Amino acid sequence: MTISNPHDALFQAVFSQPEHAAGALQHVLPKDIVARIQWSTLKALPGRFVDKALTSRFTDILFSVLMDGKSVFLHLLFEHQSTDSPLMAFRLLQYEVRIWSQFLDDNPHARKLPAIIPVVIHHSESGWTSPSSFEDLLDLDDGMRALLRPFVPGFRFALDDVSGARDEDLRARAMTALGRLAYFCFRHAREPDALIENLRDWMDLVSEVRRAPNGAAALAAIFRYILLRNKLRDAEDVVRRLLSVAGEVARSEVMTAGEQLIERGRQEGQRGMLLRLLRKRFGALPSEVETRVQGAGQEQIEIWADRVLTAASLAEVLE
Repeated sequence: MTISNPHDALFQAVFSQPEHAAGALQHVLPKDIVARIQWSTLKALPGRFVDKALTSRFTDILFSVLMDGKSVFLHLLFEHQSTDSPLMAFRLLQYEVRIWSQFLDDNPHARKLPAIIPVVIHHSESGWTSPSSFEDLLDLDDGMRALLRPFVPGFRFALDDVSGARDEDLRARAMTALGRLAYFCFRHAREPDALIENLRDWMDLVSEVRRAPNGAAALAAIFRYILLRNKLRDAEDVVRRLLSVAGEVARSEVMTAGEQLIERGRQEGQRGMLLRLLRKRFGALPSEVETRVQGAGQEQIEIWADRVLTAASLAEVLE
């Protein structure tokens, strides 16, 4: 699946890897649960359960793990919007049903369902203020809630609200260096200048990530995110500023991320120009044509662009 949202891209790149996700999960889950989980069995599972219409605001990863010898699911959801979600517990209930439905499709003879522990990572301007318990969403007074408790779903989700977290607290977390760097990026996502300038204090972690296996690719993902959060500015200028902070330690990764961003911008511009030419020649375009153009590679875009002025029909352009 192509992930166009930069929050999604960084979250999936880092936390779909169990070694980085484990620290994030251990930080937010109750200690008695953490102690009983066999973390060496943590494994990311395929599939995403967030509504497609909401992927600009949420992204998720599902893990399986053994707890006291039984298989348990950990559902990690990252919320990236300017405010929190008052109905988050209801959304999570919907996602849990989808997860169980997928489990039953894969295990048609199962007679019991694995437990699901939902975990939400949140960052917004105001911080989290909404209920984290499903029962608190029900329009009931205390007496009715107690009376009806056996008949309604009752669960809460573990919440990691990094909205007001200090950089020094994020640095001190018992997580991998890459995981902490990702949290730094999410914490300052709405502060493009801080993403670059505050990185000076994180260069020891940058060096640690660089030395790790696949460190170059991991750092390129971090720098790509920082550059994308500065996308309203001149890309070459942002690359120069980032190089002045990162220095020689990560020059190669900064340049890789910068070149990818500049090339991506050039290709997006070419796709936009091709779509405008197609509309001018052939009128409104079917949605499947727009999707096909947006997903096409550079060589294909150039071939179609060469045909626009001479082709007699839209089908002739795209054949």
